[in-house]
Amino acid sequence: METRLRYLPITDAAEGMILGAPVVLSEQGINNFKLPAGHALTETNIHQMALRHAEFVCIQVPDERSPEERDAEWAIEKMRVNHIFRAADLTDPVMARLHAAVLNFRRS
Repeated sequence: METRLRYLPITDAAEGMILGAPVVLSEQGINNFKLPAGHALTETNIHQMALRHAEFVCIQVPDERSPEERDAEWAIEKMRVNHIFRAADLTDPVMARLHAAVLNFRRS
C-alpha cells in the first residue's frame, strides 16, 4: 500500500504511528533525543519529545487515493509550485535546484 507523509503537531501524535522522517532533538547544539524513520511511536517516545519541546512530527499514513486522484492532485500541486517560481530564472543552476527540491518536497 502507498503511504503519504504528514506533519502533525506533537499533541496530535499517537502511539503506534510510524515516523516518516527521523526525529533529532537537540539542546544547546547537543543531540539529546533521536528516533529513526520507520519507528513506531510509543507513549514514552511522545512524552519524551514533548518534554524536549518538539513541536511537529512527520508520520506515515496510508494513501487511500486512487492513482488517478494522486496524479490529478500532483498536477495541481506542480502548477502551484510553477506559479510561485514563474518569475525565477530556472536556467540558473541554484534556482533550478531549489525549484526541483520544492517539487520533490511537495511530491511526498
